[in-house]
Amino acid sequence: MAEPLRPEVLFVGSVHLDRMIQLAQLPAPGETVIASESWSQLGGKAANQAMAAAAHPPVRSALMACVGEDEDGRQAARTLRSLGVEPLLQLAPQLATGSSVALLEASGENVGVVLPGANVALSAEPLAARLRTQPPALLVCQWETRPDTLQAVLERGRAAGVPVLMNAAPWQEAYRPLLPLADHVVVNAVEAQAWTGTDPQGRRPRLPFGHPSVVVTLGAGGVLHYQHDELTFDLQAPRVQARSSHGAGDHFVGVLATALAQQQPLPAALEQATASAARFVQLLHKHPLPAAP
Repeated sequence: MAEPLRPEVLFVGSVHLDRMIQLAQLPAPGETVIASESWSQLGGKAANQAMAAAAHPPVRSALMACVGEDEDGRQAARTLRSLGVEPLLQLAPQLATGSSVALLEASGENVGVVLPGANVALSAEPLAARLRTQPPALLVCQWETRPDTLQAVLERGRAAGVPVLMNAAPWQEAYRPLLPLADHVVVNAVEAQAWTGTDPQGRRPRLPFGHPSVVVTLGAGGVLHYQHDELTFDLQAPRVQARSSHGAGDHFVGVLATALAQQQPLPAALEQATASAARFVQLLHKHPLPAAP
């Protein structure tokens, strides 16, 4: 008897090559500091989330993104495959693969700059065929995709009856009309305040999201879930010594997606994702890019 097909999470969004630079302390404006080390790794919110999901079987992880017809794009495909992610990559020959630079402080704080590159050319058209032939258990997207493309992605997912988890990050006011198209929305404290005008770190019993299901991540403060604006779940995060918070939010979303794809109740899924993110920040993650064949 054939083994039943494992549920799939399909991530649609950004991928780029990250240049990571380790510092004792982030520089002040106008200051020059000396780095202790640097390395390159695959990044982009969608790619980060897909890689986190791939590390948590039995769910299958696939990524639909757009890269340039360059060595960085080929490197992205090799890296995704090596980490267990099915790459569904579109090509934009006229653009370079997206890239970024991240500065990592010894305390765990970080800042970054992203050059979108080929990510701006991502098309929603190939998604329609994928939804017909191999519908995923969950569709996950972020706000690093053009709003018109993202709207088309969300509308196709909804028309196909596929649940949608949307990470409304980085927050951009022009994307606000897309929020009702997602079944669940994940935001951090900064994004939640931009959405509602209120800082969620006070753990208020009610916040005016105007959405049926909003997950608010507070970093070391834990996780909140608001259902129709009412606080229904309040989880403290484990106390850990963080080495780096870079990518922790994406890791949380990726693990949350795998749990939801397995039809776990949302509170159990949030507990699993929070525990995994707490383990994640205790390590300085370096994912060397695989060498070209």
